[in-house]
Amino acid sequence: MCRACRNAIAADVVATATGEVWMRKRCDDHGAQEVRLSTSAAWYEETRAMTQHRVAPRTGKRPVALGCPFDCGPCEAHGQKVRLPVVTITSACNLDCPICYVHNKNHDPYHMSPDDFGRILGHLRDDHGGELDIVNITGGEPTLHPQLCEFIAAAKREGIHRVTVCSNGVRLVKDEALVAQLAALDARVALSFDSFEADADVALQGVHLVATKLRCLDLLEQHGVSTTLIPVMTKGVNDHEVGRLIAYGLAKSNVRHLEIHTITFTGQGGRTFDRSGRISMIEVLEGIEATTDGLLRVEDFVPSPCAHPLCYQIAYLLVDPDGGAPVPFTRFMSRDDLYRALSDRLYMEPTPALEAVMHEAIDRLWAEDDPASARTLRLLKGMLTAMFPSDRAITRHEAMAAGERAVKAVYVHSHMDEDTFDTERAMDCCDSNCYADGTTIPVCNSNVLYRDKEARFNDAPAVWNERRGGHRLRVLS
Repeated sequence: MCRACRNAIAADVVATATGEVWMRKRCDDHGAQEVRLSTSAAWYEETRAMTQHRVAPRTGKRPVALGCPFDCGPCEAHGQKVRLPVVTITSACNLDCPICYVHNKNHDPYHMSPDDFGRILGHLRDDHGGELDIVNITGGEPTLHPQLCEFIAAAKREGIHRVTVCSNGVRLVKDEALVAQLAALDARVALSFDSFEADADVALQGVHLVATKLRCLDLLEQHGVSTTLIPVMTKGVNDHEVGRLIAYGLAKSNVRHLEIHTITFTGQGGRTFDRSGRISMIEVLEGIEATTDGLLRVEDFVPSPCAHPLCYQIAYLLVDPDGGAPVPFTRFMSRDDLYRALSDRLYMEPTPALEAVMHEAIDRLWAEDDPASARTLRLLKGMLTAMFPSDRAITRHEAMAAGERAVKAVYVHSHMDEDTFDTERAMDCCDSNCYADGTTIPVCNSNVLYRDKEARFNDAPAVWNERRGGHRLRVLS
């Protein structure tokens, strides 16, 4: 994609003599452009070669006319159904972050109606055949929506296990009653938390929020609200803190995951943010290894089977209820087995594939008969006994909750902007913004091309230019 006109253009992805990976392209109107995609060609090639588990959407909403990424709906060529539905319920926000990667509107803000939210749930239910496990509610700042709790309750009535509310935490600190309501509804909070350091905090969020974030996390833990921490890694700003952020999240009893994002240059703030902060996924993984004192290594991470392999990297850790160090899953199973255990889910769930892999791991650990294996075996038995009890039947919801208490996950998620945009990744995207009319738009496509043109999120919406160059055919090899 051309950075200037955001039309689709041909590109070469090349490995350099120094072992880096660069995307090089030329727009007829705006000249040559390039961006570094990875500092390790070996890691990039190995990761890119992973086979994704594709399940196409049940129906294509739009024919392929202009070509990817200009026909979203999804178009008939889209290769992956929605695994992470993102529902934007408000344009209002109480911050103006310099790295904000979406467009928001506080003047005469948009608030989604309960009827529209219900229609979205209906479309998702129909498309997933009753297997919808997660909905991510976002904004703006969704805690500013006056009917947020009504929406969460509606999603829970649909049987959705993970109803996640993205938040910066400001409203939650000021309204403990809302935190209590979220706990009562069994909602989850995905809290943006970028830094412990004042200068980095201001650079990324625009204000001093460290104390607010820490107070918010204490409140969420006090009320037992399952929480995901979402730090945005930015080179030269906060990337040296990644190990400290992981250690903090692992120590919090209610933190279930950390989802570490690489900074992306889209939206009202991000598009003009200093692009020297760009950081690749492998740099984040190497930073994690360098700053976690051996707890996590690059090889402890695998791609998500249901996403494009360059979008997500995941490490799961077995938690010690007695307070000992967590054990990465790849210390007692192979990376291939971990990939198999994830099956076709974005989050690990109690599937037959998981149970089979765990039993195989137990057999190996039993045969090894050393202190480290014995400790891991004890932790595994505790987890499996809770998830798959032999003396009674438990619901799937109960099994999932038991598993989440026994493990934690670290995700690294890389969004795209117009510099790094790759139609192959867009066509295999499983994270989509969802609309009441049944339209779904992959998140990166929305952030780069669509959201700035929606009147509900912009006082002066952008207009489409001449869209050209879009890819019309899928390449499956």
